[in-house]
Amino acid sequence: MGQPKTGEQSILIARAMGEIGAQQSFERLFALYGGIVRAWFAMRVSAADADDLAQDVWTIFFDRWQKWRFERETMTADAKPVLSFLFRTAHFVLRAHRRQRQHDEIDESHADARHDPAEAMQRLEAGRLLDSARRICSNEELEVLMAKLAGVPAREIANVLKITEAVVDHSFRNTIARLRDAAGMGKRHGQ
Repeated sequence: MGQPKTGEQSILIARAMGEIGAQQSFERLFALYGGIVRAWFAMRVSAADADDLAQDVWTIFFDRWQKWRFERETMTADAKPVLSFLFRTAHFVLRAHRRQRQHDEIDESHADARHDPAEAMQRLEAGRLLDSARRICSNEELEVLMAKLAGVPAREIANVLKITEAVVDHSFRNTIARLRDAAGMGKRHGQ
């Protein structure tokens, strides 16, 4: 039978072929992306709100997953239609949340620091860089940074944020450089 299937594509293929049902595949996708979705929110809102907003995303996805269409173009090795759907949904859920609560973001960032999103975002250097990112990044830069680190394709980020892929790539590189500078890692060899 071979190796156990892992990753989004293997879950999609197993579901499309009827090897697993909607509930079991949903649980596998949640195990794969649950931490990432929560981390997207934990960077921006209080811990309690992050949990609630992540739950909203998964509730929306659960309904969509029951009716999911397995289209050929989304079954390629590099396609991540579920991650892309989750990113788009998280973006819209966060925008709605911000519209409702425009007055309370900054003071709650210290409570968020106790809930380390580094487990889901291992490519970032620990909590101090996450704190720096919250301080120095615009909302759009933070969206790009978190999405790129989670593996969302640049074209999907560009589509959701209504910017070009070039702007996504430039924003990501610029944000990483600024984070390195803020962390004292910005000096290059020979300077």
